[in-house]
Amino acid sequence: MQHEESSFTGVAGTKIVYDVWTPDREPTGVLVLCHGLGEHARRYDHVAARLGELGLIVYAPDHRGHGRSGGKRVHLKEFSDFTDDVHTLFSIVTAAHPGKDKFLLGHSMGGAIALSYALDHQADLKALALSGPAVIIATGTPKIVMQLGKIVGKYLPDVPVENLEAAAVSRDQKVVDKYNADPLVHHGKVPAGIARGMITAAEGFPARLPSLTIPVLLQHGSDDRLTDPAGSKLVAELAGSSDVTLKVYDGLYHEIFNEPEQEEVLNDLIEWLRPRVTGA
Repeated sequence: MQHEESSFTGVAGTKIVYDVWTPDREPTGVLVLCHGLGEHARRYDHVAARLGELGLIVYAPDHRGHGRSGGKRVHLKEFSDFTDDVHTLFSIVTAAHPGKDKFLLGHSMGGAIALSYALDHQADLKALALSGPAVIIATGTPKIVMQLGKIVGKYLPDVPVENLEAAAVSRDQKVVDKYNADPLVHHGKVPAGIARGMITAAEGFPARLPSLTIPVLLQHGSDDRLTDPAGSKLVAELAGSSDVTLKVYDGLYHEIFNEPEQEEVLNDLIEWLRPRVTGA
Protein backbone atom coordinates (compact mmCIF):
# COMPACT_ATOMS: atom_id res chain seq x y z
CA MET A 1 0.00 0.00 0.00
CA GLN A 2 1.32 3.43 -0.92
CA HIS A 3 1.09 6.40 1.42
CA GLU A 4 1.39 10.12 0.79
CA GLU A 5 0.75 13.30 2.75
CA SER A 6 -0.81 16.44 1.35
CA SER A 7 -2.73 19.52 2.51
CA PHE A 8 -5.37 22.07 1.57
CA THR A 9 -6.55 25.41 2.92
CA GLY A 10 -9.61 24.99 5.10
CA VAL A 11 -12.06 27.38 6.75
CA ALA A 12 -10.56 30.75 7.75
CA GLY A 13 -7.31 29.94 5.95
CA THR A 14 -6.36 27.06 8.26
CA LYS A 15 -3.94 24.52 6.79
CA ILE A 16 -5.45 21.03 6.88
CA VAL A 17 -3.01 18.14 6.45
CA TYR A 18 -4.37 14.85 5.16
CA ASP A 19 -3.08 11.37 4.37
CA VAL A 20 -3.84 9.18 1.38
CA TRP A 21 -3.33 5.42 1.36
CA THR A 22 -3.61 3.79 -2.08
CA PRO A 23 -3.92 -0.01 -2.35
CA ASP A 24 -1.70 -2.14 -4.56
CA ARG A 25 -4.64 -3.21 -6.68
CA GLU A 26 -7.31 -1.65 -8.87
CA PRO A 27 -9.17 0.89 -6.69
CA THR A 28 -12.82 0.11 -6.05
CA GLY A 29 -13.83 3.29 -4.25
CA VAL A 30 -12.71 5.98 -1.81
CA LEU A 31 -13.26 6.15 1.94
CA VAL A 32 -12.75 9.28 4.03
CA LEU A 33 -11.80 8.57 7.66
CA CYS A 34 -12.41 11.09 10.46
CA HIS A 35 -10.35 10.62 13.62
CA GLY A 36 -11.38 11.45 17.18
CA LEU A 37 -10.80 14.28 19.63
CA GLY A 38 -7.18 15.12 20.38
CA GLU A 39 -5.62 12.51 18.07
CA HIS A 40 -4.58 12.37 14.41
CA ALA A 41 -4.93 10.36 11.20
CA ARG A 42 -1.65 8.42 11.38
CA ARG A 43 -3.03 6.44 14.31
CA TYR A 44 -5.17 4.68 11.67
CA ASP A 45 -2.42 3.24 9.46
CA HIS A 46 -3.51 -0.30 10.32
CA VAL A 47 -7.16 0.51 9.61
CA ALA A 48 -6.28 1.97 6.21
CA ALA A 49 -4.28 -1.18 5.42
CA ARG A 50 -7.29 -3.38 6.11
CA LEU A 51 -9.57 -1.14 4.04
CA GLY A 52 -7.07 -1.46 1.22
CA GLU A 53 -7.90 -5.17 1.08
CA LEU A 54 -11.21 -4.11 -0.45
CA GLY A 55 -9.46 -1.87 -2.95
CA LEU A 56 -10.50 1.29 -1.12
CA ILE A 57 -8.34 4.39 -1.34
CA VAL A 58 -8.37 6.00 2.12
CA TYR A 59 -8.22 9.75 2.72
CA ALA A 60 -7.90 10.96 6.31
CA PRO A 61 -7.49 14.56 7.51
CA ASP A 62 -5.95 15.78 10.72
CA HIS A 63 -8.85 17.97 11.85
CA ARG A 64 -8.14 21.64 12.45
CA GLY A 65 -6.26 22.13 15.72
CA HIS A 66 -5.15 18.49 15.64
CA GLY A 67 -1.98 16.63 14.70
CA ARG A 68 -0.08 18.24 11.82
CA SER A 69 -2.88 20.63 10.81
CA GLY A 70 -2.91 24.32 11.62
CA GLY A 71 -4.97 26.16 14.17
CA LYS A 72 -4.83 26.56 17.93
CA ARG A 73 -4.66 23.13 19.59
CA VAL A 74 -8.11 21.50 19.78
CA HIS A 75 -9.68 24.94 19.42
CA LEU A 76 -13.02 25.17 17.63
CA LYS A 77 -15.11 28.18 16.68
CA GLU A 78 -18.05 26.35 15.11
CA PHE A 79 -18.71 22.63 14.63
CA SER A 80 -19.47 23.35 10.98
CA ASP A 81 -15.78 24.23 10.52
CA PHE A 82 -15.06 20.50 10.85
CA THR A 83 -17.72 19.44 8.35
CA ASP A 84 -16.80 22.22 5.93
CA ASP A 85 -13.20 20.96 5.93
CA VAL A 86 -14.45 17.43 5.27
CA HIS A 87 -16.52 18.77 2.37
CA THR A 88 -13.41 20.37 0.89
CA LEU A 89 -11.60 17.06 1.18
CA PHE A 90 -14.46 15.25 -0.57
CA SER A 91 -14.21 17.82 -3.38
CA ILE A 92 -10.55 16.86 -3.74
CA VAL A 93 -11.53 13.18 -3.70
CA THR A 94 -14.17 13.66 -6.39
CA ALA A 95 -11.77 15.54 -8.65
CA ALA A 96 -9.04 12.91 -8.21
CA HIS A 97 -11.31 9.86 -8.53
CA PRO A 98 -14.32 10.76 -10.70
CA GLY A 99 -17.05 8.15 -10.74
CA LYS A 100 -15.74 6.21 -7.75
CA ASP A 101 -18.15 5.34 -4.93
CA LYS A 102 -17.50 7.29 -1.73
CA PHE A 103 -17.69 5.98 1.84
CA LEU A 104 -17.31 7.71 5.21
CA LEU A 105 -15.93 6.34 8.49
CA GLY A 106 -15.71 8.27 11.74
CA HIS A 107 -14.46 7.48 15.23
CA SER A 108 -15.57 9.23 18.45
CA MET A 109 -15.70 12.99 17.75
CA GLY A 110 -14.97 12.01 14.16
CA GLY A 111 -18.13 9.92 14.34
CA ALA A 112 -20.12 13.06 15.16
CA ILE A 113 -18.40 14.89 12.29
CA ALA A 114 -19.09 12.01 9.90
CA LEU A 115 -22.73 11.67 10.96
CA SER A 116 -23.34 15.40 10.64
CA TYR A 117 -21.70 15.45 7.21
CA ALA A 118 -23.63 12.39 6.04
CA LEU A 119 -26.94 13.92 7.05
CA ASP A 120 -26.22 16.87 4.77
CA HIS A 121 -24.55 14.99 1.89
CA GLN A 122 -25.86 11.42 1.92
CA ALA A 123 -26.73 11.55 -1.79
CA ASP A 124 -22.96 11.58 -2.42
CA LEU A 125 -22.19 8.64 -0.12
CA LYS A 126 -22.54 4.88 -0.60
CA ALA A 127 -22.41 4.04 3.12
CA LEU A 128 -21.50 5.35 6.57
CA ALA A 129 -19.59 3.54 9.34
CA LEU A 130 -19.24 4.87 12.89
CA SER A 131 -16.89 3.65 15.62
CA GLY A 132 -17.68 4.71 19.19
CA PRO A 133 -19.37 7.87 17.91
CA ALA A 134 -19.77 10.84 20.25
CA VAL A 135 -23.36 11.52 19.27
CA ILE A 136 -25.05 12.03 22.65
CA ILE A 137 -24.11 13.82 25.84
CA ALA A 138 -23.29 11.51 28.75
CA THR A 139 -26.45 10.05 30.24
CA GLY A 140 -27.56 11.95 33.33
CA THR A 141 -25.86 15.25 32.49
CA PRO A 142 -28.14 18.02 33.84
CA LYS A 143 -29.56 20.41 31.23
CA ILE A 144 -28.21 23.39 33.17
CA VAL A 145 -24.68 21.99 32.86
CA MET A 146 -25.08 21.62 29.10
CA GLN A 147 -26.47 25.16 28.78
CA LEU A 148 -23.61 26.59 30.83
CA GLY A 149 -21.17 24.59 28.73
CA LYS A 150 -22.53 26.12 25.54
CA ILE A 151 -22.43 29.67 26.95
CA VAL A 152 -18.87 29.32 28.22
CA GLY A 153 -17.83 27.64 24.98
CA LYS A 154 -19.23 30.50 22.91
CA TYR A 155 -17.77 33.43 24.83
CA LEU A 156 -14.71 31.80 26.44
CA PRO A 157 -13.79 29.01 23.99
CA ASP A 158 -10.25 28.56 25.31
CA VAL A 159 -11.25 27.89 28.92
CA PRO A 160 -10.00 24.36 29.77
CA VAL A 161 -12.77 21.98 30.77
CA GLU A 162 -11.40 18.49 31.47
CA ASN A 163 -8.73 16.00 30.51
CA LEU A 164 -9.40 12.93 28.40
CA GLU A 165 -8.73 9.79 30.41
CA ALA A 166 -5.88 8.08 28.55
CA ALA A 167 -6.38 4.82 30.43
CA ALA A 168 -9.92 4.63 29.01
CA VAL A 169 -8.64 4.53 25.43
CA SER A 170 -7.74 0.82 25.40
CA ARG A 171 -7.26 -2.20 27.67
CA ASP A 172 -3.93 -2.75 25.91
CA GLN A 173 -1.31 -0.95 28.01
CA LYS A 174 1.06 -0.72 25.03
CA VAL A 175 -1.59 1.28 23.16
CA VAL A 176 -2.04 3.60 26.17
CA ASP A 177 1.71 4.08 26.57
CA LYS A 178 2.11 4.89 22.87
CA TYR A 179 -0.83 7.29 23.06
CA ASN A 180 0.71 9.08 26.06
CA ALA A 181 4.08 9.38 24.30
CA ASP A 182 2.69 10.58 20.97
CA PRO A 183 3.67 14.25 20.42
CA LEU A 184 0.87 14.68 17.86
CA VAL A 185 -1.79 13.72 20.42
CA HIS A 186 -3.21 16.54 22.54
CA HIS A 187 -2.51 15.70 26.19
CA GLY A 188 -3.90 18.84 27.84
CA LYS A 189 -7.42 19.69 28.88
CA VAL A 190 -10.23 19.94 26.34
CA PRO A 191 -11.24 23.59 25.85
CA ALA A 192 -14.84 24.77 26.23
CA GLY A 193 -15.20 25.74 22.55
CA ILE A 194 -14.91 22.20 21.27
CA ALA A 195 -17.15 20.94 24.09
CA ARG A 196 -19.79 23.45 22.97
CA GLY A 197 -19.50 22.21 19.40
CA MET A 198 -20.02 18.62 20.47
CA ILE A 199 -23.03 19.47 22.65
CA THR A 200 -24.65 21.51 19.90
CA ALA A 201 -24.17 18.75 17.32
CA ALA A 202 -25.48 16.07 19.68
CA GLU A 203 -28.61 18.07 20.51
CA GLY A 204 -29.51 18.26 16.83
CA PHE A 205 -29.08 14.60 15.91
CA PRO A 206 -32.37 13.09 17.20
CA ALA A 207 -34.51 15.32 14.98
CA ARG A 208 -32.27 14.80 11.95
CA LEU A 209 -31.68 11.04 12.12
CA PRO A 210 -35.00 9.92 10.55
CA SER A 211 -33.79 11.52 7.30
CA LEU A 212 -30.71 9.29 7.20
CA THR A 213 -31.40 6.63 4.55
CA ILE A 214 -27.99 5.27 3.48
CA PRO A 215 -26.51 2.04 4.92
CA VAL A 216 -25.05 2.55 8.40
CA LEU A 217 -22.72 0.42 10.54
CA LEU A 218 -22.34 1.25 14.23
CA GLN A 219 -19.58 -0.35 16.34
CA HIS A 220 -19.12 0.43 20.03
CA GLY A 221 -17.39 -1.03 23.07
CA SER A 222 -19.78 -1.83 25.91
CA ASP A 223 -17.29 -0.48 28.49
CA ASP A 224 -16.52 2.74 26.64
CA ARG A 225 -16.10 5.49 29.26
CA LEU A 226 -15.35 8.28 26.77
CA THR A 227 -18.44 8.04 24.56
CA ASP A 228 -21.73 6.54 25.64
CA PRO A 229 -22.72 3.31 23.80
CA ALA A 230 -26.32 4.54 24.15
CA GLY A 231 -25.45 6.99 21.38
CA SER A 232 -24.87 4.21 18.87
CA LYS A 233 -28.11 2.56 19.98
CA LEU A 234 -29.95 5.86 19.50
CA VAL A 235 -28.65 6.20 15.94
CA ALA A 236 -29.69 2.62 15.19
CA GLU A 237 -33.18 3.26 16.56
CA LEU A 238 -33.83 6.64 14.92
CA ALA A 239 -32.10 6.35 11.57
CA GLY A 240 -34.53 6.19 8.67
CA SER A 241 -32.37 3.70 6.80
CA SER A 242 -33.61 0.14 6.34
CA ASP A 243 -29.97 -1.01 6.32
CA VAL A 244 -28.57 -0.38 9.81
CA THR A 245 -26.23 -2.72 11.68
CA LEU A 246 -25.31 -2.25 15.36
CA LYS A 247 -22.48 -4.19 16.98
CA VAL A 248 -21.67 -3.67 20.67
CA TYR A 249 -18.53 -5.50 21.81
CA ASP A 250 -18.70 -6.83 25.35
CA GLY A 251 -15.99 -5.44 27.63
CA LEU A 252 -14.21 -3.33 25.02
CA TYR A 253 -13.08 0.23 25.76
CA HIS A 254 -13.23 3.34 23.55
CA GLU A 255 -10.77 2.68 20.73
CA ILE A 256 -12.18 -0.60 19.47
CA PHE A 257 -9.71 -0.56 16.53
CA ASN A 258 -6.90 -0.60 19.13
CA GLU A 259 -8.24 -3.16 21.57
CA PRO A 260 -6.80 -6.69 21.94
CA GLU A 261 -9.84 -7.82 19.91
CA GLN A 262 -9.13 -5.35 17.10
CA GLU A 263 -8.90 -8.11 14.50
CA GLU A 264 -12.49 -9.16 15.21
CA VAL A 265 -13.68 -5.54 15.09
CA LEU A 266 -11.85 -4.77 11.85
CA ASN A 267 -13.05 -8.04 10.30
CA ASP A 268 -16.62 -6.99 11.07
CA LEU A 269 -16.03 -3.62 9.42
CA ILE A 270 -14.47 -5.19 6.32
CA GLU A 271 -17.14 -7.85 5.94
CA TRP A 272 -19.90 -5.25 6.35
CA LEU A 273 -18.33 -3.08 3.67
CA ARG A 274 -17.51 -5.92 1.26
CA PRO A 275 -20.97 -6.38 -0.34
CA ARG A 276 -21.36 -2.60 -0.54
CA VAL A 277 -18.05 -2.04 -2.35
CA THR A 278 -18.43 -2.81 -6.04
CA GLY A 279 -15.56 -4.97 -7.23
CA ALA A 280 -14.26 -5.77 -3.75
